Amino acid sequence: MTLDLNTVNQSIADFEVKKLFAKFLQEGASISISSDGNGASSSFESLVVNTTLTKAAAVGGRARFELDANVALGSWANALKAQFELGASGKVTGLGSAFVAELIMSAGCNEGNYAPLELELGMPSGALTGTATALMYLSVYGAAAGTFDDNGFLFKLAGVTGSDAAHMFDEVTEQAVAAQARLRVNVNGTTWYIPLCDTAALS
Repeated sequence: MTLDLNTVNQSIADFEVKKLFAKFLQEGASISISSDGNGASSSFESLVVNTTLTKAAAVGGRARFELDANVALGSWANALKAQFELGASGKVTGLGSAFVAELIMSAGCNEGNYAPLELELGMPSGALTGTATALMYLSVYGAAAGTFDDNGFLFKLAGVTGSDAAHMFDEVTEQAVAAQARLRVNVNGTTWYIPLCDTAALS
């Protein structure tokens, strides 16, 4: 079912509920939830959308946030934004993040491709790439951005070992061979290349 004003008027009998939905569809909605938490033993969740697919070969299952535009928009536009803001005394003693993509594998995953995060860039016929288009845009901002520049990492990979050539990450001391391929990246407006080779033997 598509929820629009026509559907609301036809399907909802309660007048106050009808007015609420009409206001939401015309003006949008702001939801503010405050909680003192449930302690360290449980996780407070302000909203849970749980979808269970019960038919084999079913596809989808996601909640979709879609932003449509056919005009020249302004400085930014996002279909979905996750923001985690820490106050002056706020911190996380473990790991804090603005967005979490978690995939839990099982013994039944004997075929198919899996990834906690999927990035897709649609380029239909005639599409252009603007001033600069990338599969990832990474940015650090704020008056103390230099602190991250001095101490931060591009990414932090955990749960892997570095002592065996058969592993995804392997610490090696051999002299590097000449690059056989490269990936183009952009750092501070400058194009750089990450060298690649097709062999694990670097000597």
